[in-house]
Amino acid sequence: MQDAAPSTRREGTEARRDQILEAAAAIFAEKGYQRATVREIAARAGIAPGTIYLYFESKRDLLLAIADWLIAQRVDQTLAEMTTLPPEEYLAAITRDRIAFARDTRAFLVALFTEMWTDPELQRRFFSQIVGPLFVTAAAYLRTRIEAGQVRPCRVEVVVPALAGSVIILSVMRALAPEHLMPGVADDELVAELTQLYFRGLQPGPAEETG
Repeated sequence: MQDAAPSTRREGTEARRDQILEAAAAIFAEKGYQRATVREIAARAGIAPGTIYLYFESKRDLLLAIADWLIAQRVDQTLAEMTTLPPEEYLAAITRDRIAFARDTRAFLVALFTEMWTDPELQRRFFSQIVGPLFVTAAAYLRTRIEAGQVRPCRVEVVVPALAGSVIILSVMRALAPEHLMPGVADDELVAELTQLYFRGLQPGPAEETG
């Protein structure tokens, strides 16, 4: 019975933190990071402005926490769920997930990426705290598949950022400018073509070589 109260307090703290993050994500998406204020975020969350500082040190910390909350955690969960898939299915699943995610969070991504590329400190923290751990997870998967003989030996430290970067950037660009970037190509067609490109390259297959 003694553990009930701490557990309840912890759940309440986590719920309040999520409430603040949801409100901040909505305000950042609507107004952009620079124009958004802590007071507006607090009003959206239905709390006093000072309460936010009990959970986050600054507006910048809040932005980074949202990025982790919306992006990193979902990728971590996706990677964990797909570790048993063979390589081609693994990459196809990740690509499909990133395309859908970028489309679902389009408004917030506009605010996040605009600020990230103009703030060196936020950029450093984003890559070290969010992107870096994801690369580690994907690299561990690739090394396991190399050892199993399912993927050719390669420089994992080069291949993982190259593949992840291309998937992320393409997903974001497609979400931000759908009328300009392959508007006539369905998601499934895009995923299939990218998977073949990543695993087969542009070398002709047996049929093309003999034909």
